[in-house]
Amino acid sequence: MRQVLSQFLRIKAERVRIIMAMFMMLGGPHIFVACQSDEPVARPYAYARAILPRVQPAQYRGNCIPVTFEYNAAANPVCLDPSELPQHSSKSSSNDPQWMNLSYPSLGAQWHLSYHPIEGVRYEDGRQVERRDALAVLMAETQRMTFKHTLKATAIEEEIISYPEHKVYGTLYVVGGDAASQTQFYVTDSVRHYLRGSLYFEVSPNGDSLQPYIAYLLKDMRRILETLRW
Repeated sequence: MRQVLSQFLRIKAERVRIIMAMFMMLGGPHIFVACQSDEPVARPYAYARAILPRVQPAQYRGNCIPVTFEYNAAANPVCLDPSELPQHSSKSSSNDPQWMNLSYPSLGAQWHLSYHPIEGVRYEDGRQVERRDALAVLMAETQRMTFKHTLKATAIEEEIISYPEHKVYGTLYVVGGDAASQTQFYVTDSVRHYLRGSLYFEVSPNGDSLQPYIAYLLKDMRRILETLRW
């Protein structure tokens, strides 16, 4: 009985060795390759998660420029002294442009806003523009300021602004790519008032990393334009 059992175990062991040998011949090299560590691969650049302030509605009541609107209290309205601006003319009058910034300290961003009475428009040399041509001159200047960014822009999208019940009409320009200003706009009532705005960041422009902030600030500006009153 012991001899039979011993012979059975030897046969079993031999079969196991044969199976293991076949396994190593067929699958061994693949297992060896699979166990080898991959070559290091550079990971793509990533950007820090955008931390955006909570939106808190506030009311702007015309302290700097003669309009009212609802804005995000995360921004600080800052009046600008015309005498400190390069556009300042010694022949100042009540019809001169007025400037203000909506500053977002936590985002390092600012909306630059300028209000232009249509009847007080001047050419760069100081000459008065005829009233019938004033709106066209203002619109042409806004378009010039926007499209000068085309060298670094990947696209410029135009969004029509129209709130007839409040006599607010204009265009919002969203500039793609690494342009210095990613957004420009103008609105007017076509008769007396003209408001121009542009968005700037206090860092080197990078459209990819700034995208979450641009979207946040665009939402703020759309709300301002919806609630704008002359």
